[in-house]
Parts: sequence; structure tokens; C-alpha cells
Amino acid sequence: MMSPKRLQLISAALLATVLLGGCSQQPRINPAPANNSSGIQDKSASTEIAALELQLKQASNNAELYYKLGLAYIVDAEKNKSPRSRALAIENLRHVLTLVPGNPATLKLLYNIYYEDIVAGDKQAFTSASHIFNQLSSATKTEVNAPSLAVFLQRYLAQQKTGNKNRAELYRALLAAINEQPSSDKAYIQLAKMYREENYFPLALATLKLGAEQIANSGDLYQAIGNTYEARAEASGCSYEQTAYLGDAIQFYQQAVPLAPESAELHFALARLYLDKNLYQLALHESSILVELEPSAENIAFSAQNFSMLGKEQTAHKLLEQAQAQGLSASDSAYHEIYMNSGQWMKAARSFTDYLQAQKNISVYAFIKADIIGQHADVDFSTLIAQKQLTVNSKWEGAIYAFWTGKMTRTQFERLATNRCERTEFFFYTGYRDYRAGHTAAAQQQFSAAIEQNTYRFIERPLAQYFLTALGR
Repeated sequence: MMSPKRLQLISAALLATVLLGGCSQQPRINPAPANNSSGIQDKSASTEIAALELQLKQASNNAELYYKLGLAYIVDAEKNKSPRSRALAIENLRHVLTLVPGNPATLKLLYNIYYEDIVAGDKQAFTSASHIFNQLSSATKTEVNAPSLAVFLQRYLAQQKTGNKNRAELYRALLAAINEQPSSDKAYIQLAKMYREENYFPLALATLKLGAEQIANSGDLYQAIGNTYEARAEASGCSYEQTAYLGDAIQFYQQAVPLAPESAELHFALARLYLDKNLYQLALHESSILVELEPSAENIAFSAQNFSMLGKEQTAHKLLEQAQAQGLSASDSAYHEIYMNSGQWMKAARSFTDYLQAQKNISVYAFIKADIIGQHADVDFSTLIAQKQLTVNSKWEGAIYAFWTGKMTRTQFERLATNRCERTEFFFYTGYRDYRAGHTAAAQQQFSAAIEQNTYRFIERPLAQYFLTALGR
């Protein structure tokens, strides 16, 4: 019954269009101003085009005017969805390059046009984009994406639209992008993300570590490696049994932090993993940093839960009040779980009522919480529970539900508990049954066994400690 955790999605920024740089030769061609990519402030595109064409009749070799005319045609193409204006934009920009070969601003602008054309499905644009890309300086190449990244995006979007998945062609496009731009981390990260989604963890890690060898000081690469080790641990079914992978994840998150010290995501990940590794003080320290960097209701509640899980209830309740003042959603489990951990059952019942009302469907764990909170607060949740659709997400959750509702024996339930995560829940739920039946010695044994699994982000662990204390242990 683990508390919800945020999943980090890694995506490539695939459409860079900011114009930078200038011309190293005369006449000077200035890039478009940052606040207006067209360079056109007050006049409409058509008026500007007419004025520029008139000026060019008087100064036919003025590269600056051709550049401005190309920009004006881009504005008109975007405003009126005009293929002709887009073609004229390209024509004028190419003319700039005949007058001022290698002009950085023009090359970059022209490249971005071809890049967009590839994404739009223009098969001819790839050759043109590649030709321009190879003319870009090393510095400018870091500001744009490789041509094959556009191919990847176009094919990815096409597959999403048709529903016909072809991972192989996406892999090929990303591998080509790595070859075109080995000093950019985007393609490495996206390719590894796809491998990770298919549980190809060795391939994902090899891809990211190759990127880390090619690119110095990429915090995104280190973070992606940490994500991958964490996902590899979780894929086993119980990350607590893969402590080596969790340690590797911590190591790479730590390397990412100096490169992105203000990243709340990194400190969230470290707080979670330090707790998983039983490094309590480090976990609480990272939780505090997280709240300092990003004092959102969700982050404050996450920190409150960490303190609650470690029995530091006073601090947990104080933080929970702060999260509530910040507008913590009623659907956040911190509302009721922190009160459950400290045995404040009436408060737990009130907040759990709000939680249930915010849910369209409920999990097996919410179903059981309704029983436990209801029994201790003398509140009947049956009517509210009956209005919700029960969702069973795994065979193990099905076993928990079957045991809890009397459709499975304790022996059958025990046989299905194959790892520490499942054993934590087995020991707690059977211990709670013993507790309610008045079998004190058996309950103490089961609750103690649940705690000994050291699955720190399972709510069953602090609950087991609460009931042991209630039994005088």
C-alpha cells in the first residue's frame, strides 16, 4: 500500500527556433529580436513584404533586405498557412547565402524551416536539412536538434495517429541522430527512455553511459541513468530486494545535483531512495531541501509523510497543516495516512471521506483503509464505497482482496507472498486480523515481522508500529 509517487517523464525538446548569432562578414545580418521572431513590429506581413521588395529593386545585392524579406514571408506563411510564402521565404534566405556564404543566422533559420518540414512529413526536406546542418558551426549545432530527431518525431506522431507501432524505425532514427550529433544528450535520453519502456535496461544504461562519455557535465544524462537504475529495481516487482540498483540510482542522482542544484525533481528522487536504503537522516535532509526549492502543497505533504513514516509525528502534523494551507488536494493520500500512522482516527476518517469523494475508482488498498479507519473511528464507509468502482491492478492485489474478504485462507495468502514487498503486506494484514480477533501474541509477531522487512515507504510499516505500541510493545 505504497503512497503514490511521481514518475519522471524524460522528453526531447525537438523544435528549437530561437535565432541567435550574426554574420561575420559585411553586410551585417542581424537575427530576429527575442521578443518577436519575425523582426516585424508594427506592420502587417503583406505591407512589410511589399516595402522590402520595393527596396530590393533599388538595392538588389543587399543581403540584409533579403534576410528581412525571408522573415516577412515566414510570418505570412504561418499566418495564412501559405505554402507559396514558405517557399518564397526559403528562396530569399538561400539568396542571402549566395551573397554572404555561411552566414550563421541565415543558416540556422533556414535549418529550422527544413526541420519543421521534416516533422510535417516532407520527405525531401531531410536532404536539405542535412546539407544545412553540416554547414553549421559546432556552437550552433548545440542550439538545434539533429535532422534525424525530426524524422523520429514525425514517425512517432504518425504512429500515434495510426496506432501502428514500429519501434524499430524509431530506434533507427534516434541512432542516426546520435551519429549526426554525438555531443547532444537529447537522442541518447530519448532512445534510453524507449528501451526502458520495453524493459531493455542494459541497452538503456549502455546508451546513456555512452552519452555521458561523449558529453561532459550533462545533468540530464546523469538523471536519466538514475531513473533507469530505479526503474530496473522496480521492474523486479520489489525494489527493496534490488538495493544495489537503488544505490546506483543514488550515485547518479548525486552526480546530477551539482549540475542542476535547483532541481526539485532530483531532491525528491534522492529523498525517496535514501528512505528506501534506510538512510533516514539523509532522506529527511533531502525532503527539507525539496520543500525549500519548491514549497508546493504536494512536496510539503511528501515531506510530512517521510517524517510520519519515521515516527516523527509532531513535525509531520506541522508540515501537513502547511500543505493544507497551500491547498493540498483532498485526493492526496497524505491527508489521511499521516493521521492513521499516529492513530488519530477521527481526523483520518474525515480526511479519508474527502479522499473517497475525490476518487472515481478505488484501489484494493483504499477498500481496506475504509475497513480499518471505519473500525477505529466507528464510521461506516460502506455506502460511499459502494458508489465506487474497485480496481485490482495485479494478481497480488487480487490476493489481498480475496484474503481480506474471506475468500482466501491465510495459508493460501502466504504462499503467494514471494518478496519483501508482498511479505510486508502479508504480515500486516494477517497481524491486523489477529489483532482484531484478540490474538495478541500472534498479532505482535506478525506486526514485528512486517516492520523487519524494512520497506519504509509502505504505510503498513508505520501502522504495524502503531498497533505494536497499542499492544504494549
